[in-house]
Amino acid sequence: MKLLFLLAGFYWAVFPSWASAMTVDGILDESEWETATRYTNFVTVTPFSLSSPEFKTEARIFSDESGIYIGINNHQPLNTQISERTARDLEMQADRNTVTVDFDNTGIAAYSFEVGNGGSMRDGIWRDENAFSDDWDGLWTMRTSSTGDRWTSEIFVPWDVATMVKVTNKTREIGLHVTRDVAYLSKKYANAPIDDSRQRFLSALETLKIDDYSGSSLQTFGYATSTSDRVKDDNKVKAGIDLFWKPDSSKQVSLTINPDFGHVDSDQLVVNFSPTETFFSENRAFFTENQALFDLQGIDDLRVIHTRRIGGRPDAGEDVVSDIAAALKFTSVGEDFNYGFFSAVEGDEQHVEGRNYYAGRVMRKTDDYSLGYLLTYTDRPDIEREATVHTLDFSNNLSSTLKLGGQLIRTLTETEGEQKNDSGGWINIEQQIASTWDHSLQVSYYGSQFEINDLGYLPRNNYKRVNYTNNWQDHTFSENSFVNERKIETVLKHQENTEGDRLNTSVSVKDSWFFKNTSLSFWRIAVNSDGVDDLITRGNNTVKTKWGKELELLYFGDSRGSFKYHVNLKMYDQTVDGKGFRLHVHPSYQFTDNYVVSLGTWLTSSRDWLIWQQDDRINSYQKKQFAAYFDARATFSDKQELSLKFEWIALRAKGNNGYDVSSGGSLLRRRENVEDFSLSSTAVQLRYRYQIGPLSNIYAVYSRGGSATLRDELSFSSLFSPGWDARDGDNLLFKIRYQF
Repeated sequence: MKLLFLLAGFYWAVFPSWASAMTVDGILDESEWETATRYTNFVTVTPFSLSSPEFKTEARIFSDESGIYIGINNHQPLNTQISERTARDLEMQADRNTVTVDFDNTGIAAYSFEVGNGGSMRDGIWRDENAFSDDWDGLWTMRTSSTGDRWTSEIFVPWDVATMVKVTNKTREIGLHVTRDVAYLSKKYANAPIDDSRQRFLSALETLKIDDYSGSSLQTFGYATSTSDRVKDDNKVKAGIDLFWKPDSSKQVSLTINPDFGHVDSDQLVVNFSPTETFFSENRAFFTENQALFDLQGIDDLRVIHTRRIGGRPDAGEDVVSDIAAALKFTSVGEDFNYGFFSAVEGDEQHVEGRNYYAGRVMRKTDDYSLGYLLTYTDRPDIEREATVHTLDFSNNLSSTLKLGGQLIRTLTETEGEQKNDSGGWINIEQQIASTWDHSLQVSYYGSQFEINDLGYLPRNNYKRVNYTNNWQDHTFSENSFVNERKIETVLKHQENTEGDRLNTSVSVKDSWFFKNTSLSFWRIAVNSDGVDDLITRGNNTVKTKWGKELELLYFGDSRGSFKYHVNLKMYDQTVDGKGFRLHVHPSYQFTDNYVVSLGTWLTSSRDWLIWQQDDRINSYQKKQFAAYFDARATFSDKQELSLKFEWIALRAKGNNGYDVSSGGSLLRRRENVEDFSLSSTAVQLRYRYQIGPLSNIYAVYSRGGSATLRDELSFSSLFSPGWDARDGDNLLFKIRYQF
């Protein structure tokens, strides 16, 4: 604790806070707003008609020593306004403003600040022109207000929210985009004729000059947690610290010591019988803060760095997570080059050695192209494994309508003295043929010994794919039409493994309709050729697959009232998944802006569902699965929030036939009975959050979960108790994270 107080004193002595006369209250009544830069010429970008909006929007922006202020007056009658207040980072179904800021105006990355009528907030990062991630949480504030003829949002972004190129003339050029979503019209207005749905977004942001006051800063977060494990009858108390130091605006050093991420944010319950790993996104503040430079993503769900590996299940022992001793990150942005390094070290436990992770990154960006290199190294001493990955990434705007991008990757691994080296990568070319028509071509290749999952994530290697996508949209509907916009997407895909075995070739068409009453629907049909499945047997004989088909229907109801719902039906006939359907029904009810409940249900039924047993043995089952997700949220005020989440998955599998997979891929029936089985998994979390300040919170969390597998096929009504009574986890957590 002495260290925390010393650091706090150092902060106030060396980096005093800038005083400001501004009050962020959702009311633009200060004199500074009168001289702010104004945007009033908004156009309609959803649908992308570029027509004059139905309502006037006025955005204002200025900066002072504290940061950047954005105020937006949204003129609209009160009886047509839709408002709500949700927890941070949840998608909003209300009127909202979104401000996108590229602090360096380079098109590399931009930060999104989204505010909903009623007080909801969401933030994230844009990369690669139009790829969005909401993993990032920034230190910014906002307020909204509503009157009879308009609602107003006021946003304050402090200078230390992100690293940015150091300027010398006290004037900064930023890229800026301001949008307004009118929920009851299903329309979006923008201050410029661009949209994130277009192939070029970041590089087309409006340029704005503002006064620059960026400089050095120090953010210090201390935390303490108390965890009671009611299953193991074990209590733990931990304390740690996060430091974010910017010696100037262009550089940042981030350090965390003895972090504990606890069970504040729970992952969705998953039952996975497939040979590929389930992906979970990152929600830990340290690994999302200032991570844009290292966050290399690609097609086929590729991530060169997947920080959820850090602190995950250890390579030895029975623990579910590993303790992280410390992590360090440094980034620097400049006019020509950006560079940085990253490291994380797990702690050693009894009979378990912690893993070590390292990464270094450099990137050059010009007006027309970007070129970068990323090196990662992972040391896993418990299994005597080391992994090194070299990645070269590039992006080039060949013209105003043509873009080329991709990654070339080399992996080198050594496990107990055995070395494996291989290559992989992808290339993507996109063209905006017309304002309503675009297409893209993707080609990817990952060798059979391409191994990136020590620190990265890739569902599979030994893979080749060619994918062509064609998108067309129509927004030329009359004023009397009930249709707002229509989009048709056609996808042609061919997949092989590196031995030349065809996995499948498919064609799909998706036809989406967006209606003026805020509802939407689509139908999608897909046809897959025959081929092989080379993963289901986990490296043994491949399985021949027959041609298959899918039909998917979706309808989102009118979202303007308190009751909202959507329904999704998918029917399929596939060799591995069997022949069946999945029905999803998801209603929600908003009592007031602050109180909402939601219930999601999924019912799956399938014949001839294939599950691998061992070696070349596969069983088929008649599958029935029911899943339910209940979410209740109460936002009592700007500072207090209570949420309850409950999930249940029940699976009934009636044994059909057992098969041996021949060397030619045929399924040879075995003369033996296949036993039935059932599975039940439950998870519940009750969480209370009190906000002390931006990103400073007190949490009280109770979580419980369990999973049970039974030999018989039981009814759904009989399956809840086994899953609930299993009680694999039962934890009570208290946590405080506070910025000094």
